[in-house]
Amino acid sequence: MLSPLIAVTVLLAAAPGADPLRWEVPGLVTQVEVPGRMNMAGIPIRLQAYTSRHSVQQLLQHFATAFDEAGFYIERNQRQFAAQPHLTALDTKTFTAYTVILEREPSGLTSVVIGEAKLGAAAPPARPSSTLLYPGAQSPVQGDFEGARTLAYQVVASKEQVADWYREQLTRAGFQEEAPGIFRRSEQELRLNLTQSGGSVQVGVFLTTAGAAAP
Repeated sequence: MLSPLIAVTVLLAAAPGADPLRWEVPGLVTQVEVPGRMNMAGIPIRLQAYTSRHSVQQLLQHFATAFDEAGFYIERNQRQFAAQPHLTALDTKTFTAYTVILEREPSGLTSVVIGEAKLGAAAPPARPSSTLLYPGAQSPVQGDFEGARTLAYQVVASKEQVADWYREQLTRAGFQEEAPGIFRRSEQELRLNLTQSGGSVQVGVFLTTAGAAAP
């Protein structure tokens, strides 16, 4: 199943006025509920996940037709923000973005992630804590997902420099490193993912909290 950690999301294949996430997926096999609402960069997001017997191409055509019939705007040359086939459309009346993301599974079924991103309801995202943001971080994106916080950005540095910096900052904040890239403080767990790309590092931070304040 595709990860629901997606910056832009969603799709609508129902008549106007219907719940955009409540409709029948062609060839539906299973449905996975993604409870509650999420927030990415200040934008409210809802997601649903399914599996279908239909092929990726069949599903893309189905959703393209649904978008078009709903009167949504579809950009011809869409920016590809994920490796998996996907399609995005915009309801210009409500300024809500809808995207469907598809992936063929080894079983022969197709994973389908759909949701809605209410761009018109976006709030200015809070600046990430200095404890979590390496100096010189570029284009940080912060998300909130049902009790978890995520942070992603790029910075000109080496993996070793970034890892050492986080180790020092988090130790000062009362965290203990249980394993490389995994830190814990009371009811909080922070996971650090670093990927070197030339002279820059892609940084991903995932913080789960149960009752304690975030650093």
